[in-house]
Amino acid sequence: MKRVPFNDRWEFSRNGGAFEPVVVPHDAMLGNGRGADAPARSASGYFHGAEYRYRKTFDLADAQASTAVMLEFEGVYRDARITVNGIELADVPPYGFVPFFVDLTGVVRAGENVVEVAAGNAAQPDCRWYSGGGLYRPAWLWLGGEARIAPEGVRVTTLSIEPAVVRVEVDAVGGTPLVSILDDAGTVVSQGAGQSVELEIPRAKLWSAESPALYRCRVELVGALGDIPESPARIVEGVMVGVVSEHAGAPVLDCAEVAFGIRTVEWSPKGLFVNGRETLLRGGCVHCDNGVLGAASWPEAERRRIRLLKEAGFNAVRIAHNPAPSALLEACDELGMYVMDEAWDMWFMRKDPHDYARHFLDWCDHDLHRLVAHAYNHPSVIMYSIGNEIADGSFAEGVELERTMVNLVHSLDPTRPVTCGFNLTMMVMERMGRRWYAQKEGDASSSLVDEEAEPPRGSLLFNLAAQATGTGMTMLANMPGADALVSPALDALDIAGYNYAAARYEVDARKHPDRIVVGSETFPYDLPRNWQLVESLPNVIGDFMWAGWDYLGEAGAGAWAYTPEEAGFSKPWPWLIAGSGALDILGCPNAHAALAGAVWGTADAPSIMVRPVNVMDGKTYKATWRGSDAIPSWSWRGCEGTVTEVEVYDGRAHSVRLELNGEKIATKRVRDCVARFQVEYQPGTLRAVALNEHGRIIGKSTLSSASGALRLDARPERACAKAGDIAYVPIEIAGANGEVESNVDEPVTVEVEGGTLLGFGSARPA
Repeated sequence: MKRVPFNDRWEFSRNGGAFEPVVVPHDAMLGNGRGADAPARSASGYFHGAEYRYRKTFDLADAQASTAVMLEFEGVYRDARITVNGIELADVPPYGFVPFFVDLTGVVRAGENVVEVAAGNAAQPDCRWYSGGGLYRPAWLWLGGEARIAPEGVRVTTLSIEPAVVRVEVDAVGGTPLVSILDDAGTVVSQGAGQSVELEIPRAKLWSAESPALYRCRVELVGALGDIPESPARIVEGVMVGVVSEHAGAPVLDCAEVAFGIRTVEWSPKGLFVNGRETLLRGGCVHCDNGVLGAASWPEAERRRIRLLKEAGFNAVRIAHNPAPSALLEACDELGMYVMDEAWDMWFMRKDPHDYARHFLDWCDHDLHRLVAHAYNHPSVIMYSIGNEIADGSFAEGVELERTMVNLVHSLDPTRPVTCGFNLTMMVMERMGRRWYAQKEGDASSSLVDEEAEPPRGSLLFNLAAQATGTGMTMLANMPGADALVSPALDALDIAGYNYAAARYEVDARKHPDRIVVGSETFPYDLPRNWQLVESLPNVIGDFMWAGWDYLGEAGAGAWAYTPEEAGFSKPWPWLIAGSGALDILGCPNAHAALAGAVWGTADAPSIMVRPVNVMDGKTYKATWRGSDAIPSWSWRGCEGTVTEVEVYDGRAHSVRLELNGEKIATKRVRDCVARFQVEYQPGTLRAVALNEHGRIIGKSTLSSASGALRLDARPERACAKAGDIAYVPIEIAGANGEVESNVDEPVTVEVEGGTLLGFGSARPA
């Protein structure tokens, strides 16, 4: 079937108001307004919910309308209802994060057609973070004839890498599939015919995060022209013979093409192996939004995010806590980034009064089918996660459901492992009677969702407890009897996901030598110790810090504050952003990114980070999800004479010498990849010199102050852009020497000519 973009000429209405033109992807929630009275409060970033309506008129020719027609929506948040020509379609999934198809065959007609989509998140709170709303991911129209290849009807599986052999399975009606494998130059390197065909690929380039080589599989559905062999093509010294000529002149009835990578994934207590090589996951968790763009999934935004994370040293992302958008997976395929693709944040026990739990039991099988089908051909996806911090796994009915879901995923895709991010402390305390997500008092263990129940105390209360106990929370998972309580859920998985439970790594390596473990969610400042365990324990395959990239909602969860009113996990209005990322919401790295680069050995020079000098005179209120508020700046006008803290991160150095304007400040020993200094701020140049144990210089770096008259700089990240591109334009207040000034805030107004302003904002959490 032919896939046609279906994103322009939509009209949109909010809460029954007038319709206005919009382009999809469109995050409707961004326009809802924010306020201290928002029911979800800090969880949604103080955004209100609303009801949304979209409509679009489209034309079909006689031949198009009389055969196969489908619509694909990559994401509609949420409880979508779809009507075409006044006919409401059945079986539309309610989950706001799953991609899905609707069949319009027999509903559409030749000429003008009207599709209407109703969705909404007016009932709040319904999500623990900023969800976005409406048609926030792209839409597509699929058109097919009598003979056609189904959408997602081409599946490519790597069977071996020495030699490289792939199996191509085709879901088609009519005709015979002719399968061609093309390299990155567009040259056909292997070919065969049939619904299921195994092809050897000569001199194959394997896909990995370090070397993301991609191929394309082209399937042409050809009409009858004599006998068509079902066997694979013969390869003679790398040249294909004997197949194309046999089909010469046969009519092509349909065509489909997918990108794929040749790679294998194996897992055992000895480790995770990609293409036979042990692989440690340097991971970060990422949420669904793209910062000032909201939840709208634009390909350039997704690609930019993955590119910057990779430049910061990450080789893996965990999609928290919903299936990844297509554009993000494509970016991970092309740039080289491993993906843990996650299904949900809850099962049948609610975390918020209006969340997806009320639909879960009816739709979980459908959602898993869609998760796997959507990810199957993406080599970047190396494991599936069936949930995050699922308290349901504390009870027998939850473990039974878990095993059923794991078996279903295995049946859909036996080539990838299944995990789940279990918070072991939460599970232990659930079983001890601490009902984080109870439906109502007196019915704590009920697996049924009671719409009349009082709102669960869930996520906010748990996060407040975590804020109070900090890293001590990880020790609670080692309480007497904890192992017996959590093991049934952990052992139902291929890889056990531990959220904030690194204290159990060594213990469980002895108690459960066959258990494979991944740090599915960890405090970023615990990385030095965690990574030592990852490197020393073969069964621990990686670490995913919370968070790799900052996000909207859970406002202030990881941001340090400087007034008593803003202390604690849940920050007051008008806070907007979590403040938890190693890269902030604009993509700028901070101390967490510097620590990660030092620990992982991906940084080639010492990283200097400075605590904000303009807040050093007052009290600081730290956040559990952040170990430092330092940023890479030595430009703080008006702060001369103030003593601040300078942190220098280096994973190779024995010690660091710090100099200011050519004068030595001090030499400090590096401990856990960081050396800390107390420095009186004076403008100029701050220089860090990394030394080995013999005092020899092994690296240098500098930070300089802005000098001269300040100006507003707006420099596009790309030199040129054409219609349809997204252009990122950082706006900075800088000195004549080009250095950014950190202590001169000014209001800025933007007008755009020749394009559309999609988003505008800063990384300031409040």
